[in-house]
Amino acid sequence: MGSGPPVILLHGWSASHRSFDRNAAALAARCTVIMPDLRFHGESDKPDWGFHVPRLAADLRELLVATAVDRPTCVGCSLGSAILWSFCELFGCELLGRVCFVDQAPCQWRLADWSFCSKGIYDEASLASITVALHAGMSAFADGNAQCCLTKPVPAALLATLKAETERCNPTHLAQLMRDHAQLDWRPILPRITIPALNIYGSLSGCFPVEGLATVGELIPGSKSHIFVGCNHWLYMEEPERFNQIIGDFACDAA
Repeated sequence: MGSGPPVILLHGWSASHRSFDRNAAALAARCTVIMPDLRFHGESDKPDWGFHVPRLAADLRELLVATAVDRPTCVGCSLGSAILWSFCELFGCELLGRVCFVDQAPCQWRLADWSFCSKGIYDEASLASITVALHAGMSAFADGNAQCCLTKPVPAALLATLKAETERCNPTHLAQLMRDHAQLDWRPILPRITIPALNIYGSLSGCFPVEGLATVGELIPGSKSHIFVGCNHWLYMEEPERFNQIIGDFACDAA
């Protein structure tokens, strides 16, 4: 949708392109906006294989090749960030123009040299707990997820949409994908990113400590960080005007 420099918005785990309902139209006034649903999510296929981040990165490459999009600005939110990191590791940065990472630490797992892990999924016990929560009922899981990821109010209609999109997912698929995603450590890859990069995160992220989120910007050469003070994991829903301005300016600067 829209016209101008291409922008690809990659949503997070258990979500869909509808996560960007408060962003798409504003960005489309300046850019060509592409919002794929990740496999296992939204309107995309839900096969019984491919439950790992590199497969999702390969899906992104196939999208770029099929659509012949030229060096887009790619915005990865949460899991979407890990997909872009995997893409850069597997395929290099040449197919991408610019990248933006939104509220994702480089490693969710607690390690001997890494304490800035996820607040909720950081070891085998916590991973087992989220798996139980998924299978206990997707409706309750969606409600709890929104409570974790939002601090500022958003429209009730958007909350209803987000819940409905989460309920479309298969809990077993989500659990398998999270098992892979949560244990990956992208710190060695970040210094290898050689294209313009932004790191955006919320000061009140319910998913990660700010020290872990800040590390992304510290490890990528020449990157710039934007902190959304008082915002949570879904900061692009909480302060859409500021987010849309930052992303639009970043993408248009490449044109």
